[in-house]
Amino acid sequence: MVKRDIQAFVDGPFRPHGHIEVWREGAMVRSRAEGPFNREAVIGLARAMDDLLTQDPPPARFTDLAELSVSMLASPESMDALGRFLSDISRDRPAPVAVAYVVGAEVEGRDLMVPLYDALYRKHGRRFRVFHHLEDALSWLQAQLDAVSIGDGP
Repeated sequence: MVKRDIQAFVDGPFRPHGHIEVWREGAMVRSRAEGPFNREAVIGLARAMDDLLTQDPPPARFTDLAELSVSMLASPESMDALGRFLSDISRDRPAPVAVAYVVGAEVEGRDLMVPLYDALYRKHGRRFRVFHHLEDALSWLQAQLDAVSIGDGP
C-alpha cells in the first residue's frame, strides 16, 4: 500500500491548506484529511487520486472512505473544485458505490459543512453518509457494496 500525499501533487505559487493522503485497501479507496482546505488542496487531491486510481486501481465496484480531523471547513472555491473533480473522475472511470466521511463532533465546521458536502455528492450521483465513528462507516460501506453485488441497485 502506497499512500499519496497531496503535497507531492501541487505545483504553482500557492501551497495547499490542509493535509490529505490517499491510498487503496482492497475494494476501498481511503483518505485521511486534516483541514481547513483551500482550492489548491482539492486540486492536489484530484491529482493524487488520479495517480492512485491509475497506478493501483480498485475493482469495478468499490467504496470511498474519508476520515476528517481538526476542521472540515472549505472555501467556496474549494467546494467548486471538488465538484469539478467529482464530475471529471466520473467521466473517466466508475464512481464508487458509496462514499462515507468519518467526522467527529469536535471537528470544526461539522454542522456547517456536512449539508454542503452532502448536497455536492448527491448532485454528482453519489450515495453519501457522514458518521461519527469509523466502525459505523465501515459497516455501512460494506452493506452498500454487498447490496450492489447482489443486485439491489446503487
